[in-house]
Amino acid sequence: MAKMAKKVLITGANKGIGKQIARQMGKNGWIVLVGARNEERGLAAAGELLAEDIAAEYVNIDLRDPKTIAAAARGIESRHADLSMLINNAAIPGDMRKPGYEFTADELRGVMETNFFGPFELTRLLLPTLEKNNGRVVNISIPIGVSSRFNPFAYKTTKAALNVMTQSLAQNFTERDKAVEIFSIMPGATTTDLNGNITGKSVKTAEAAGKLIAGFILDGKNHNGELINENGAVADYNHGLF
Repeated sequence: MAKMAKKVLITGANKGIGKQIARQMGKNGWIVLVGARNEERGLAAAGELLAEDIAAEYVNIDLRDPKTIAAAARGIESRHADLSMLINNAAIPGDMRKPGYEFTADELRGVMETNFFGPFELTRLLLPTLEKNNGRVVNISIPIGVSSRFNPFAYKTTKAALNVMTQSLAQNFTERDKAVEIFSIMPGATTTDLNGNITGKSVKTAEAAGKLIAGFILDGKNHNGELINENGAVADYNHGLF
């Protein structure tokens, strides 16, 4: 009997790093559910993957809209009950140049909705399906240590919350013997729309970031609770190692 292909849902998979992760997972035999809030761009991205002989399907998800998150979870439960991976990739930057003290609570809340509350709710709703399939949750994140070169208040604040979610849920899963794993990957500086397509000697392409991320996902290791840096080192916030 032929082995069934595994399925992965990737948010923000219509462009940038998300699309490249989708491409790499598809090339490795995974069926890709392309999560995106814009139907036109989501369908176009799924079409590109299909043209490359990668099984792909568009799923409407707006992480700011709980109704679309709930609808996506219901649709996956009914039509993709064998889903075994969720990759929380979608994020927005907020104003990356504005000092933290100039943000209003509403501005920060808007970034938090997309970068933390949305991924949390999607993870929560898909957890029964993922656990049934010995699944994994992968969060795409950033280091949150102090840096003179990178200090975007809203973006860093929301990713810090995502990193806490990774470590706390991993502990919950272990303590309660849940058959699901959660970890974060921090691919490093990458040129994307999110950062205005920055360039530089240490800035990688979205394609390179996608390959890096897929490499960690497919390395056959258990990474539960880990926050993996681009060089493979695991961040240890308890000892100041970012």
